[in-house]
Amino acid sequence: MEITASEREGTALTVITGRIDATTAPLAEEQLRQLAAEQEGAVIVDCSGLEYISSGGLRAFLIVEKELKKQNREIVLCALRPEVEKIFRLTGFTAIFSLEQTVDDAIANWK
Repeated sequence: MEITASEREGTALTVITGRIDATTAPLAEEQLRQLAAEQEGAVIVDCSGLEYISSGGLRAFLIVEKELKKQNREIVLCALRPEVEKIFRLTGFTAIFSLEQTVDDAIANWK
């Protein structure tokens, strides 16, 4: 798993690649928190390279989302692979997170 900061059209973007499982979830949570602290507004996460997410990974996202909600901010997940999006839908997390089909949609709607 790798989480990096990027910028696109003047908007901060968090890019996740690889797998978030029980082993990598604590590091994912820590890195998401750090990147969120360095940004303002919504935290746009490009998930096009995210191959798999476990319950531990979902928990990491949820913890950061709850912290951001206290600041009237949120995580926006975009470009989810079908198998990862299915996990979010089956667990009901689509009701918690904002999802966008593409990075461009996320930037246009959450800038």
